[in-house]
Amino acid sequence: MRRAAAVLVALAMAIPDGAAAQAPPTQAPPPGQKPLVVEVDVDVVSVTAVVFDKAGRFVRGLGPADIELFEDGVPQEVSLFREASGKGDEEIPLSVVLVLDTSGSMKENMDFLKEAAINFVYKLEDVDTALVVQFNDSVKGSAEFTGDFDRLERFVGSLQAWGGTSLFDATQYGLGRIRDQPGRKAVIVFSDGADTTSQIDEKSVIATAQAIEATVYGIGFKASFGPTATGFLKRISSDTGGQFFSPDKMAELIKTFAEISQELKNHYMLAYSPKRAPDNTFRKIELRVKRENVQVRVRKGYVAAKRRKPRAPATPRP
Repeated sequence: MRRAAAVLVALAMAIPDGAAAQAPPTQAPPPGQKPLVVEVDVDVVSVTAVVFDKAGRFVRGLGPADIELFEDGVPQEVSLFREASGKGDEEIPLSVVLVLDTSGSMKENMDFLKEAAINFVYKLEDVDTALVVQFNDSVKGSAEFTGDFDRLERFVGSLQAWGGTSLFDATQYGLGRIRDQPGRKAVIVFSDGADTTSQIDEKSVIATAQAIEATVYGIGFKASFGPTATGFLKRISSDTGGQFFSPDKMAELIKTFAEISQELKNHYMLAYSPKRAPDNTFRKIELRVKRENVQVRVRKGYVAAKRRKPRAPATPRP
C-alpha cells in the first residue's frame, strides 16, 4: 500500500492521477464477458460528489460524520471528505476541458456558443485552469491548460464553423488531455448534432471516460439531436457523475454553462482505501448522506485492476 499520510496530503491540494483515474463500467459485465481492466493504482480511490435537496439546491456544510460510503455494499473508511470550494489553501483546484462543436451546422449559432464559453471561462477561480478543444472534420486543442483567461477568450473568439462532426474523436482527445492533470477534473462536451466523421467509436470513448477520474457534462442542442444521438452524451455524463443538458434554444447556452459552473463550485471530494485488494472486478460505489430529503450524484464505480508484473530483463548472452 502507498504511504497513506503522503497520499492524503497530496489529495488535499491535488488528487494524483494514479489514485484518481479509475471509473470503468457502470454495471457488471454480462456473464462470460471480461470486465474492462484499466492500469490504475487503487490503493486510494477518489470520488467527486454533488449533494442537493428535492428542490435542486446544493447542500453545503457537510462533514465526514454526515456521510457513509459503500463499495459493493461494504462500508469503507473515508480518509478525506470536504468541500472542494474551500478558501485559500483549502480550495481544491479544477482542470476543465471545453469540447466545442464548430461543424458547419453551427455557422448561424457560433456567436451564442462563443459568448457562453467565454462567460464560463471567466467564472473559473484563480486556482483553476482550462483547455479548449474545437471539432469539425478534425480536432484541435489550445496549446496547454492555462489560467490566462484572456488567452482562452482569444482562442474561443477565433473559432469558425465548417465541416462535419467528429464528436467521439474530440471527446476522446479531451479526456486524453485531462488525464494527467492534478486536482479535480471536468470535461464539458457541447454538440448540436450526431457524430458524422469520427475515426473512433462511441463504445471506446465511454470506456476511456469510465477509466478517468473526470466528471463529464454533456450538452446536446435539442432541436438537432435525435434519441440515439443524445444517448452518447447522456451515458457518458451519467457514468462519470456528471449531468446531461438539452437546451431548446441556442440562446439558452449561457444559462446552461452557468449551471455547470455553479455545480463545479459545489463539489465534495472524498477519498478512501478499499478494504478488498485489487482483483480486476467491477466495484460499485454508493455514497449515502445521513440527512432526509437529499440526493447524491457520484460516479457509478470502477474496475479495481491488478498491476501487471513488469517483465524480467533479458539475460545478456555471454
